[in-house]
Amino acid sequence: MKKLLRKGIKVGLTYREAKELFKHAKLEELYEASMEKSLDKTKKITFYKNAYVPVSITGYKCSLSCKHCNRHYLRHMIPAPSVDRLIEVCERLKRRGVEGIVLSGGSRKDGTVPLDEFADGIKAVREMGLNVLAHTGPVNERQVKILERAGLTSSLLDVVGSGDVAERVFGIKIGEDRYRKAIELISESSIGLAPHIIVGLDFGNVGAETHELKALDMLRDANVDTLVIVVLIPTKGTPMQDVKAPKPEIVGRITAIANLMHESEVALSCVRPGTLYRKALDENAILAGATKVAIPSSRAYEVAKSIGRDYITYEMKCCGID
Repeated sequence: MKKLLRKGIKVGLTYREAKELFKHAKLEELYEASMEKSLDKTKKITFYKNAYVPVSITGYKCSLSCKHCNRHYLRHMIPAPSVDRLIEVCERLKRRGVEGIVLSGGSRKDGTVPLDEFADGIKAVREMGLNVLAHTGPVNERQVKILERAGLTSSLLDVVGSGDVAERVFGIKIGEDRYRKAIELISESSIGLAPHIIVGLDFGNVGAETHELKALDMLRDANVDTLVIVVLIPTKGTPMQDVKAPKPEIVGRITAIANLMHESEVALSCVRPGTLYRKALDENAILAGATKVAIPSSRAYEVAKSIGRDYITYEMKCCGID
């Protein structure tokens, strides 16, 4: 294991090597190696007290009924189901001093969010000086070109490393090839890429053969700005409401391997369970090499201080953008 850990620090890991470490590496040794690599990337930890404002271009509508969401999270976004409404919302946010938005919404039947229909709105919002990050879904070449011309700041692409998992959770067939192609297209465009890996997406199951490590491997040759770790929230009113969230140590193990596989910084997303679980999760993520934490718990600050890491705090910003 020590040879693999040293390789991860120096040049990264293959999918096979990542699986070996997940199954056999001691957690303490994995964290230690990942921490060494994270220090090579940056000496500081960045905390984001509040995320960019989420806006839904489909209002509360979605063509899917994904098992982990079931439209629940659309209710926490500002509805802007027309270009005029989007511009109006963003003008108001701009006056309040907001610097950016996360553009999202319900998906089409193919798994993409209809952002291409809002290109004029995205362009107008960018011309206001706001950053526009967006949950795009696995976009095709035409959609990427439209969004690139509109000036989209960054794609927050959820990457699923298994077509079977995508079908079980989203209820539609999205193969790995579609994700690979979307990653390639975005990487080759002027749009930033902050891919999201949802740990526990397959009904809370996490292992060497579940989708997470494969998703990380699919991103190895991509032009990634920040790699974002999301953690499944068992949400009331969804088929996953009684699923147990992955143990913090398991999320830490995935975080450490992500950090060893990639040269980009690794962030812990604002989308993760709360209360005491969040404190344990934040601790494990930082010890595992995460250098960005969105909406941190008090424990996140304590851990950063205890290991001697300097940190900076933004009042409102997205962890997917530098």
